Amino acid sequence: MHPRLPLFLSFSLALACPAADPLPGHSQHGEAFNEGPRQAAVLMPGTGKVDFKISTKNAEAQKFFNQGVGQLHGFWYYEAERSFRQVALLDQDCAMAYWGLTMANVNNEARAKQFIKKATALKEKATAREKLWIATLETFYKEDKRDKKQRALDFIRDLETIVQEHGDDVEAKAFLAWKIWHAKGDAPLSSPMALNALLDQVFAANPEHPAHHYRIHLWDGPKPGQALKSAAQNGQIAPAIAHMWHMSGHTFSKLKRPDDAAWQQEASTRVDHAYMIQNWILPDQIHNYAHNEEWLVRTYNELGRAKDALGLAKSLISNPRHPKYNNLGKGSANYGPLRLIDTLTKWELWDEVLTLTDGPLLKAVDHDPIEIARLEARALAFYDKGDLKSLEADITQLQELNRKAIAKAKVAAEKAKADKAKEAGKAKATKGNEAKPKTPEVVTKEKPNEGPAVSTLKELRALKAILSKSKDAAKVLDAATSMPPERAAFLWLTLGDKKKAEEDIKEFPQDLAGFAAKAELLAAVGKKDEAKKALEQAGKLAFAMDQDLPLAKRLTSLAPTLGIKDNWQATAPERKDSGVRPALDTLGPMHWQPPVGPKWEALTLEGKTVASSSLEGKPHLLLFYLGSACTHCMTQINAFSKVSSDFEKAGIQMAAITLEPMSLAGRITEQMTTKKLPPFPIYCDPSLAMFKTFKAYDDFEDEPLHAAVLVDAQGRLRWWDVSWEPFTDTKFLLEESQRLLGLE
Repeated sequence: MHPRLPLFLSFSLALACPAADPLPGHSQHGEAFNEGPRQAAVLMPGTGKVDFKISTKNAEAQKFFNQGVGQLHGFWYYEAERSFRQVALLDQDCAMAYWGLTMANVNNEARAKQFIKKATALKEKATAREKLWIATLETFYKEDKRDKKQRALDFIRDLETIVQEHGDDVEAKAFLAWKIWHAKGDAPLSSPMALNALLDQVFAANPEHPAHHYRIHLWDGPKPGQALKSAAQNGQIAPAIAHMWHMSGHTFSKLKRPDDAAWQQEASTRVDHAYMIQNWILPDQIHNYAHNEEWLVRTYNELGRAKDALGLAKSLISNPRHPKYNNLGKGSANYGPLRLIDTLTKWELWDEVLTLTDGPLLKAVDHDPIEIARLEARALAFYDKGDLKSLEADITQLQELNRKAIAKAKVAAEKAKADKAKEAGKAKATKGNEAKPKTPEVVTKEKPNEGPAVSTLKELRALKAILSKSKDAAKVLDAATSMPPERAAFLWLTLGDKKKAEEDIKEFPQDLAGFAAKAELLAAVGKKDEAKKALEQAGKLAFAMDQDLPLAKRLTSLAPTLGIKDNWQATAPERKDSGVRPALDTLGPMHWQPPVGPKWEALTLEGKTVASSSLEGKPHLLLFYLGSACTHCMTQINAFSKVSSDFEKAGIQMAAITLEPMSLAGRITEQMTTKKLPPFPIYCDPSLAMFKTFKAYDDFEDEPLHAAVLVDAQGRLRWWDVSWEPFTDTKFLLEESQRLLGLE
């Protein structure tokens, strides 16, 4: 840009000379810098004890570089990128800052290739050792004909060169260990023990190095016990990084220690939430967040902690959604409903099933996997209550869903076939007529598409047949082959077929719920000794089980009939190898909470001061735009102007904030499709104080950014989007605003 010009004139000039300057909100350094964090990094404790010396003369830059390296080791790539951008800001000649930015984009090759070019451009200012580090990525991302395996092997060999030439370089050994593990899909790992020995060298030099993370990954599956010592300290080594706490949960889960796994996953959850609330990060912007949450719900269920599982699943549903990060097909919005339904059905909470599936948390959605699970849960509840009419209505809904899914799949298949034929025609035209065309294969018979709900429908028809006392009930139940065995066993028992019921026992899951079902079923068929053994197995796993669950109450009543006089539930196991742990509530809140919005002041087009107090007690949407000369800003303003009445009807006020002074802000009418002012207030913020307050500002390049922020009646930030381009999906934002505000 032109820093000596007023900002609004700079934007106008940028639009007039697009070849010379990027569009407003876009980075001046290239497309790779548009994405990722745009606000300044801060030095934070707890990112790992690392010491990666670089040639910078700026002590602050060195600290941020070490912080970024620690974040890389914890796979906290979003914050690692922020740290390395801070290094580049503090020392503009630091090639290693761009090495770090490249490493932070290990999962985004397009951006990584742009960052390594920046490092290469500064390489002559780097030391010989730093050039070796940069060369590892130059070679890896070089455009040539190597396959993935060769690229991975070249990366490993280049890191080995650094280790060989700089034997005391702990980071070279740590990253070599990472890459050998990371490349295992392309270049199979032949000796885990050899890699383990390399990690031993890292820990001999630095016992608290965050490479303990890699040891957990190394043994996650084959022999998790080999990583137990690392699991006991991994989170404590880098407590600010949620993923470091989470990874220890992998080890404990594989070792069949769900209590320890739950502790680690909860620690991860709390650290994530504290960070997100403080820094205004939407939950699903965080790598691994939703995976940790849904796994924790499953772990709670493994322990019988149904209340905690329900609370966390509901929290996931309540998280703000974003088209890019979190929608019904992925993230919290996907995991939340599925895990909530899992929990409700697992613990037979049928009243809650019907209440929640009639309410906002589990309402009908246009996403087949969730809707199938929702309708199945309702059907199970109707069966339990003997409500045949409602069960039949449920089956009808599921049949209609299945019919639509089949029709949609056929349309998609026909389109794909037509597209393929079109491409083949193009290829043939390009190649010429010398090749003799093949006779198209005629499909004489197609297997009908049964649809995504076919197995669920078979289960529900079995429930209907049993409830209606159909003479074909056994036949219908026999056809429901995908039904969970513990459910099927009790249905066979209902039909009086003890033999069939007992046949399913061997397929019961080997967990608390599975052993409990086994005990109940064996007791029901008169095998008390075997039932007692099964209940004792369940008891060993039920030390944390909620006492008021229907199953827990039944088992408590069953125990004395089987000769178990004392409490059938064991006490919690004492662990001496789980590590020294902080109190969980010191790490952060259990559930995501919307941060409190800041106070602000701006000017109206008439020059009057307006403050945040004017909107207190009213839900409102703030649109930050970069002036009427910004064409994509005006696309947003025009789009929201068209639907402003819909937001008003939903009880949501709207206001737009521009960086232009009053003398220019009024010219927005020239860019409006109506040639009038928008149907909502325009506030001026030429000092950018409000832009900065709402983080709609790039601290690295001193440029404002586009933003849309939803504030509720209590002044809490419920949803936001800050980006190099404005958010224009008005339909999504209206629906999401109504959903979030309706959950209060």
